[in-house]
Amino acid sequence: MTGSLSTHFREEGRGFRTRLGLDVRPVRTILVHIAVVGVFGVFLPFWLGIQFLSPVTIDAYACLGVLFAAPAAAQAFAGERPRSMSEALARIMMAVLYGEIMGLAILFAGFMTMFFTPSRMFLVFDFVSLGQAIALGLAGSLALSSIAALVGLLSSPGAARMATRVMFLGLLLLFFFRSQWLPDVIGIGALVCLGIAIAAISALRYAIGNRKS
Repeated sequence: MTGSLSTHFREEGRGFRTRLGLDVRPVRTILVHIAVVGVFGVFLPFWLGIQFLSPVTIDAYACLGVLFAAPAAAQAFAGERPRSMSEALARIMMAVLYGEIMGLAILFAGFMTMFFTPSRMFLVFDFVSLGQAIALGLAGSLALSSIAALVGLLSSPGAARMATRVMFLGLLLLFFFRSQWLPDVIGIGALVCLGIAIAAISALRYAIGNRKS
């Protein structure tokens, strides 16, 4: 299982590069990603100022990987259906890896921006809280990517994209109305997301098994 998963992960890495556009238009793709990091990791933190360093904002930024991972997972399952569970897991893992790299790049770009502003005097790292927030973001990326993969496998790529939009809208509304709760529910939220991910992956395994039989 381990060798098979690692093989599929390497193959998925090559496929992911193609879907991302790095094979055909690498300069454009890189510039787009730099622009995203620049807007959300430099301009927005600079505009927010000291408000960026609030626990709610830091926790929200630590979860930004979800916005990249779930669409990437939906796209990964839009083409050829996975032939095995290890192949499906490789696609989900690659999507989560991509999402977390982008999310953490934006977060740490924000910290660097604060370091070069007058707000740096308030830049104090609580590594425990930061680690918990990153764990929540990772669990959230895994959960939403697994759901997007499941919907894409059982229905259609369009349905998977619609499911991600609905999930994003729900998270946006939750953050808008209950953002002040975020620092207090990080641990519970991470466990809930992990449980959702396990349930979705189990359903995905069952669906792939039924297709093979």
